[in-house]
Amino acid sequence: MRGLLARDMIAMGKNRVFLAVTLMLCLFYTVSDMYVTGVLLMPMLLAAVCGNMIRNDLSVPIRRTLFAMPFDRGQYVAEKYLVSIVPSCLLAFALQALSAAVHRQPVAQSAMVVACAALLTVLTASIEIPVNIVFRDRAQIARVCILAVVVTLVVLAVSLDMGADGLLAAIVSMPSWAPYGIGAALGAAVLAVSVMVSRHALRSAQL
Repeated sequence: MRGLLARDMIAMGKNRVFLAVTLMLCLFYTVSDMYVTGVLLMPMLLAAVCGNMIRNDLSVPIRRTLFAMPFDRGQYVAEKYLVSIVPSCLLAFALQALSAAVHRQPVAQSAMVVACAALLTVLTASIEIPVNIVFRDRAQIARVCILAVVVTLVVLAVSLDMGADGLLAAIVSMPSWAPYGIGAALGAAVLAVSVMVSRHALRSAQL
């Protein structure tokens, strides 16, 4: 797995334009009034780009060389999720720590923002990786369809949030530990399903 990790880190390091734009956006969001948006958005963007790198591995020349290396499908999938999720969550933590220092945010708010950023990052990687494995060249179309479904669900959830018994009021009335527990359970469940789908897709493709 170390060889895979080093390979992906080198590939990401060569993408200097993306890294430079990401750094400028991080600095902009940190010092502006949109710092919460930046903390939530930038880790998702990094996770999506890292997950999208899997498409290069599935091209025929690279695939023949890559899957001749001494690792199995489980190690390959695990490395892809780690390289997509861990650096993105660390980025969210670093951005929120810097934003909290600049804008004097309370600790409770910072913890909630980081938790939301981590959950969104896990969900992004959990969608991006299996979509790229299963659909490959049609991944963009599949991504748009999934986004449409997600937006529809969000609209439905917002439309149901009416009155004192709405969704938002129910969330606010929960104990402080409940949203963290629900988010952790949701992230773990989605990630587990995503890993199983990715492994099955690699096995079906005989990779």
